[in-house]
Amino acid sequence: MSAHIYLSQFLLQVLLIVLSAQGVCAIDGQRHVDKDVGVIVPDQIRNQTTPSSWNDQLRDASSHRLLPADGTQSSAGKKCLPFFPYSFGGLDEMSVVDSVALLQSTGHAGIAVRAGNDADRKRLAQYYDVSQAQGDKFTVFATFMSHKFKNEGTSIGNHKATINAMAGREGVLWIYFRDDDGKISPTDLEKMVRKIVRYAKRKGVSVALYPHVNNIYDNALDGIKLVEKIDRINFGIVLNLNHELLAGKFSELAQTVERIKHKLFGVNISGSKWPLDNSSTSAMIRSSILALKDNEFDMEMFLSLIKNNGYSGPIGFLNHKLEDPNDYLPDNMKIWNDLCSKVQLYEAD
Repeated sequence: MSAHIYLSQFLLQVLLIVLSAQGVCAIDGQRHVDKDVGVIVPDQIRNQTTPSSWNDQLRDASSHRLLPADGTQSSAGKKCLPFFPYSFGGLDEMSVVDSVALLQSTGHAGIAVRAGNDADRKRLAQYYDVSQAQGDKFTVFATFMSHKFKNEGTSIGNHKATINAMAGREGVLWIYFRDDDGKISPTDLEKMVRKIVRYAKRKGVSVALYPHVNNIYDNALDGIKLVEKIDRINFGIVLNLNHELLAGKFSELAQTVERIKHKLFGVNISGSKWPLDNSSTSAMIRSSILALKDNEFDMEMFLSLIKNNGYSGPIGFLNHKLEDPNDYLPDNMKIWNDLCSKVQLYEAD
C-alpha cells in the first residue's frame, strides 16, 4: 500500500477519534454479505444482436460533440464530472477508513452506499461522518435499497429508516422493487411509492426509481411512466447502462435518454462485453458488469448521449461482484479521465 494511502488512513483515524469523542459512532470495519437472489434475464436479450442501423442511429444522436474524437482539445482548468463506485465490489470488506482512503488516493469523488437494513445504515452513518468532516473532498452521492414484497409486504418502515438516516445529509435515495410472486398490482405499488416520496419530501430527501433487471421496472422507459404519474419535485429516475442492456433496450438508448432527461437524477455505467455473452443467464450478467479496462461497449457514444441531453451530474460505476478495488479502481479512474476529456464531461465553471 502506498505512503499516500497510509497517510490518508492515519488522518481519517485521527478524524474519527475526534468524532467519536463528540458522540459519533466509531468505525468497526463491519463486513456485509450480498444476499441478493439470482437475476432472471428477459428472453429478448438472449438473441441480442447489434444491427448496424442501431449503431448508426445511436452515433447520430450522440455525434454533436464539442471536442474531436481523439480528445486533442485542451482541457486546462476543467474538472471532470464526479465519478464514484458503489459500496460493494470489495469495498464492503474494508473498513470505512480504508475504503475512503483508497477512493481518495485513486481520485474518486465519493460513493453510493447500500442502506437496506440496520447494519447498512450503521455503515452509512460512518460514511456520512467522514463526508461531513471533509466537506467537498468526499461525498455520499446516493444510497440504494431493494424492496422484496415477498419478505416485506407493502410496509415502508425500512424506507423511512433510511430516509431518516439521510435527513439533513447529501445524496439521493435509489429504490427498486421485486415481486417474485406477482401479487402486487400497479395500484399497490404506486400507493407505496407515493408514501415513500411524500415522507422523503417532508425530510428533505430526494428519491429516484432505480430500474433493475428482474424487478418490477427493469428499464427507464417503463419506469419514467410511474415517475411522471406521481409527479413530485423530489422524485426522479436513474439511468443504469447495464440494466438497460440486460433489458434488451440497446436500440432504444437514444430514445430513452431523450424521454427521461427532465427527471434524470443519476447515471451509472459499467464495463460490458458487446454483444453480451448469452451462453447462460449468469454469463450474461457477468458480461454486463466489468471493470472499464475490460469494456467493449461504445462508452463514448453513451456518455455523449447523456451530455447532449443536458445531464451534468455525477456518474456512478457499478462494481457489483468485482473483487479487488485496489486493482480496478486506479484503472477505472484513468479511463474515466480519458472519456471525460473526449466527451468534455466537465463540471460547469
